[in-house]
Amino acid sequence: MEINEKYDKVLDILMEDTELSGTTSNDISKMIKGLQSRVLQKVLDFEMKEHLKNKEEKNRRNGFSSKNRVVKTEQGDLKISMPRDRQGTFEPIVIKKRQRVMDDFGDIVILMYSQGSSLNDIRELLKSIYKIDLSNQFLSELVDEISEDIIAWQTRKLKKLYTFMYVDCLYAPVKTDLASKKVAVYVIIGIDVKGKKEVVGIWIGDGAEAKSFWVNIFEELQRRGVEDIIHLSMDGLAGLKDGIETVFPRTITQRCIVHLVRNLYKITVKKESKEVIADYKKIYSAVTVEDADNELKKFVKKYETHKNIIKKVNENMQHIYPLFDVPLRIKKMIYTTNTIESVNSVLRKVTNGKGMFMNKNSLLKVLFLRVNKLEKKWDNGVVGWNEILNELIEIYGDRITKYIEI
Repeated sequence: MEINEKYDKVLDILMEDTELSGTTSNDISKMIKGLQSRVLQKVLDFEMKEHLKNKEEKNRRNGFSSKNRVVKTEQGDLKISMPRDRQGTFEPIVIKKRQRVMDDFGDIVILMYSQGSSLNDIRELLKSIYKIDLSNQFLSELVDEISEDIIAWQTRKLKKLYTFMYVDCLYAPVKTDLASKKVAVYVIIGIDVKGKKEVVGIWIGDGAEAKSFWVNIFEELQRRGVEDIIHLSMDGLAGLKDGIETVFPRTITQRCIVHLVRNLYKITVKKESKEVIADYKKIYSAVTVEDADNELKKFVKKYETHKNIIKKVNENMQHIYPLFDVPLRIKKMIYTTNTIESVNSVLRKVTNGKGMFMNKNSLLKVLFLRVNKLEKKWDNGVVGWNEILNELIEIYGDRITKYIEI
């Protein structure tokens, strides 16, 4: 029987004892609403039956939840009785345990919230397009359910080895008492032994973190399963270098050259900046340390009257020389934090221009949702990873090979 024929048969039965004369569109809506509720209940009962049938252990039905579940739909509120089993292992699909909104409205709310939309904006959109009015309190409770996912994400087991790790910071306004204060958001990205990238975690501070702050973070990573980190690239975050070397003493830290360039640009006269930066690039992009020294001498001679520039360039050499201790492919992986800055630029889109966040938790929710969406696009690993991995093995030997699955 064709699906339309089945629908007609159901409608004929439904209309059999119904007085159609004087029926209004409102009456029809109520009928559809009642039918939808019964269909959902039938599907839930079928799911429970299948769940019990496929279980080898002794498990039985245990009635229904004490309170009816109210689910929001385009047709209005539907009351559903959620079936239970004795062992509490039943996980319904048609309406998940915590689901309170049908027709993908829940997904729309989460998507808009992850993009930085306010609860008022979300409410107005749902009202204008989908003709459904969800209170701010309801929307807030819906978003609050993300908290469990955040805790699971923050405490999940991590990889044992990260060949490269990147740390960077962005700032976002958060309400404190009656004022708005910018807090520091630290994002850490790791690349595992397979060349796969992931956001290891997000932490919120005040922007002036000491060594102890970073020791706590890296001890947390250790508890979550991290045994070794080969290279860590960073900006000049206070206490970070000492913090990681306390917990992972063999990790090699590297200041981001792009940040060094930006700092040099700030103290350079604008009309000369393009030429100065181009000459400076010849130093840090040199192939050998001898070439870098020669370019440094040329730079110092050319700009000898610019004492502040020369001083800054000489100070920065301590961060440039270590780059010549590794092959070119690895050098390209560690000399910049662009890997994480591209992520932070996406995160800034949901924090900038959105006003202040009510608290740190609401900020963390928005960032988590955005990261969660972003990571789904990271199926492919680092380009040319096999060559990079071979070079890492040649330099670090057993620190790498013992984590490679045979």
